[in-house]
Amino acid sequence: MEILQSKPLLLRSCEAGFFGKNHIYKNGSIAEALFTYLSGEPDEELFNQLCAPKCGRHLVCLSQSWQNFIQKNFLDAENYVRYQMKSADHFIFPDLRKLSSEFEIQKFGKKEFEAKPFSHGTNYKNAEDFAENGAGAVIWHDGKIVSSASSFITFKNEIELDFSTLEDYRRKGLVTHCISKMLRDCEERALKVHWDAQTEVSRDIAFKFGFTLNQSYKVYIV
Repeated sequence: MEILQSKPLLLRSCEAGFFGKNHIYKNGSIAEALFTYLSGEPDEELFNQLCAPKCGRHLVCLSQSWQNFIQKNFLDAENYVRYQMKSADHFIFPDLRKLSSEFEIQKFGKKEFEAKPFSHGTNYKNAEDFAENGAGAVIWHDGKIVSSASSFITFKNEIELDFSTLEDYRRKGLVTHCISKMLRDCEERALKVHWDAQTEVSRDIAFKFGFTLNQSYKVYIV
């Protein structure tokens, strides 16, 4: 399915005035919330103001009209598929291989917040705000954070999960340890978790923790 049918947490928080900026007009809206979400009927003038050609924005169509507009006017637009998982507040925890002693896993605390690994924590006011409303875990190695799972934003007791690992440390299972520690904390605190996977790899990791696919959808880059 190409058109995103259900509103993601990023868009809902934007529409509520919590995150990003929502441009509303008579027959639709253009919401800037990490991605650019296009709803209703196209407004070409506003679109050109916000998303000039070759701007590199990642566009998500929420109506057939907008998708037709993008496909007609940007024949060379790149696109890729994302996988929106069903939000969850209870998880399956897979058996994980024990971490080597050279790696240290820690909850995402004040030290980690100040380090902002992979830009995690950026959307929180301070370490106290993150501790109260966010969730996360990291793995340290040789004095640096090499893998991290973190809430990207928190909105009404719901969080958007994000994770990353330094390239030289990938394919070691590190991030699954971070995600597992983070999700256990979320479950204990009754935080609903949203997982929007950018790749099949991310989608398959989500499956391991009991998430199921809500839908796949296209993202356009103009």
